[in-house]
Amino acid sequence: MKTILVIIDGCRPEGLEQAITPNIDHMIENGAHTLSAATVSPPITLPVHFSIFTSLKPIDHNVLSNTGSPAPSTDARSIIDVVKDSGKTTAAFYSWEHFRNLSAPGSLDHSCFIKSSAVENCDIAVAQAAAAYLNSSSPDFCFVYFEGTDIAGHEDGWMSKEYLDVIENADSALGIILEELKRTNASDHYNIILHSDHGGMDKHHMENIPEVMTVPWIAFGPGVKQKHKIKGNVNILDTAPTLASLMDIPVHHTWLGRSITEINPSI
Repeated sequence: MKTILVIIDGCRPEGLEQAITPNIDHMIENGAHTLSAATVSPPITLPVHFSIFTSLKPIDHNVLSNTGSPAPSTDARSIIDVVKDSGKTTAAFYSWEHFRNLSAPGSLDHSCFIKSSAVENCDIAVAQAAAAYLNSSSPDFCFVYFEGTDIAGHEDGWMSKEYLDVIENADSALGIILEELKRTNASDHYNIILHSDHGGMDKHHMENIPEVMTVPWIAFGPGVKQKHKIKGNVNILDTAPTLASLMDIPVHHTWLGRSITEINPSI
């Protein structure tokens, strides 16, 4: 089975509850979810993404800031690398160039970077590029990143009207991908995990407070239990092992997280 990982940067659970998000609501209604997953500290975009991809805490993978030249620990092995090592194909679509470092050279078969300041609606542009590639090449693993929510949080404040509007825009971007999968009869081949890297308060996400450290985590697809609210604890470290389980490939021996087996339809 193939997988797509969608990260909506800086999306608080309360934002999903207040914004109009029909596509995310569809995933929640027809998949498994929790609105109380935990992120890691420091709750900064690049360190958290390294934790998502390597299933290691920042202190373990050694990426502790939003540096353009990270030096991750030799123990850090990305889900992208593990998928590629298993003989499968990989792709990534993002609007922050630092993410070029999330995998080892040669592990990505296709990478698309669209600078957020270069286009009017970057999340939509990223989604359109991802949808086109999913149609043409059907990668086994695809990472899609939506940045607009984090930008709005920093500029206008978390939970502001502008912030909620951009969550709705991210939902529309997600809808482009879901509709393309449906149109090309690929929905039965892809499981999707969607979550955030951190929340936010006022115009920052620097404090270890619930508004920052709590994120939504949603799984959806043919290999996921439907209409299920996850009862157990979920941490963003669990994402890579869960993706590996959905793809039926081995987890890396350094990963600290666990596969969220509760989403399995047979359990």
